[in-house]
Amino acid sequence: KGQKAKPYVLIIDEINIGNVSQIFGELITLIEEDKRLGRDESLEVILPYSGDKFGVPPNLHIIGTMNTADRSVEALDAALRRRFSFEELPPEPALIKTKGKAKDGVVGEINLLDLLTTINARVEKLLDKDHLIGHSYFMKVFDLKGLKAVFQNEINPLLQEYFFGDFGKIGLVIGSGFFKDGGIQAKDNENIFAEFGE
Repeated sequence: KGQKAKPYVLIIDEINIGNVSQIFGELITLIEEDKRLGRDESLEVILPYSGDKFGVPPNLHIIGTMNTADRSVEALDAALRRRFSFEELPPEPALIKTKGKAKDGVVGEINLLDLLTTINARVEKLLDKDHLIGHSYFMKVFDLKGLKAVFQNEINPLLQEYFFGDFGKIGLVIGSGFFKDGGIQAKDNENIFAEFGE
């Protein structure tokens, strides 16, 4: 009291997976900016076991992460949506070149930035922007063996989940020859899909 409080951050990963109202309980009201301790409309609750008064201080910041491709996002009730500001974090292919392990973002003759951009343009056309593949899959790739492993163990299973095992659509995304050179010139281009015998 009487001093500038040090900020604290609470990070809740996959916040949408659990039952949010049960996780937060009475905290759902107390975390609102104007209901924090020291604010005009501050509130406190009586803790059921100790009987102590409890309120949320203004120096506590809560960050909840979620994957928008997860269908449980739809279950988030309006109460939670009102109390948090939502910030979209789309894939950033440029980070593969600047921060990834592949030199200049290229493995063999494959430009990983173009690869991710091409795949995501196709996924967005077939599904929506909430199902885009993140750049993090390619950050650790530095050779062809690693790239094949990422596709086999991470990206292909993800695409199978996205398209419910419809290999025709998966083929349209990654193509029979992995993907075509040249990438995509425009997102609204009608002929953006890889050649595939489906």
